[in-house]
Amino acid sequence: MKILVIGSTGLLGQALTCEIKKRGIDVIGMARSGADIACDVADKRSLEKNIFCVEPDIIINCAAMVDLNKCEEKPEYAYMVNARPASIISNIAINKSLYFVQISTDHYYTGDGNLKHKEGEAVRLLNEYAMTKYAAEKFALICPNSLVVRTNIVGFRNKDRTPTFVEWVIHNIESNSPMTLFDDYFTSSIHVKQFSSSLLDIIEKNHTGVLNLASSEVTSKKAFITALAKKMGAELTNTTTGSLRDVGGKVVRAESNGLDVEVAENILGYKLPTLDDVITCILDEYEGGVKTEI
Repeated sequence: MKILVIGSTGLLGQALTCEIKKRGIDVIGMARSGADIACDVADKRSLEKNIFCVEPDIIINCAAMVDLNKCEEKPEYAYMVNARPASIISNIAINKSLYFVQISTDHYYTGDGNLKHKEGEAVRLLNEYAMTKYAAEKFALICPNSLVVRTNIVGFRNKDRTPTFVEWVIHNIESNSPMTLFDDYFTSSIHVKQFSSSLLDIIEKNHTGVLNLASSEVTSKKAFITALAKKMGAELTNTTTGSLRDVGGKVVRAESNGLDVEVAENILGYKLPTLDDVITCILDEYEGGVKTEI
């Protein structure tokens, strides 16, 4: 079996590639640079050509433009990166009888507090990022042998210019820098390593359709950061509690992004991580040196 990971140098792509190799499965990474294959997913001909050359059995598309502000500023380009490639991959998957996994988002819900949203819940498309990711879901599902995975991942990327949420938080905790903790912004964040392991378990079962794969708990950003600081043995003495509603800017953000993972847990036959499990995984990786960049 051969798996092609598109977006292999990103936060999730790195972790997925490592987990696939760990399982002894043949994996090829594709990204704009720094991967086995250099390819711009916005270039249709290049994307098609490289997929045909690899001849994979499974394609996992992790490539995405995730900066909400940039998606608003360049909606056409956001579509070319986030949505259009899924239509191209879906057609190839149909013609070549491949299994196609499209990594989606949780950024679809608002006004529900810490509600756990099931896969069939009505979505709200509040910004260009959400619109393009949802379009990608629809394109992917054209292929009957496809899996769309909604999630919220956290972890380490080790790129100084673009720190992840977790890297930013840990830096601020250690330096006692000021932080505003949002108590009305909810997610079911899961560590990329935990996600990657469970995703490959799901893939082995050839599940199709839309699936939530995330932490089993819904947590506010304030609760997440507070739990992380406590586990680090640090006191948060330079923080304030704020509301996402008070954040300025042009982007309207979805804030009630909890996911119900009951379906995934039934497929897997085991429970997905709790908040404490996620925090423990983060700190185990951090204390181990966090050297995962490809």
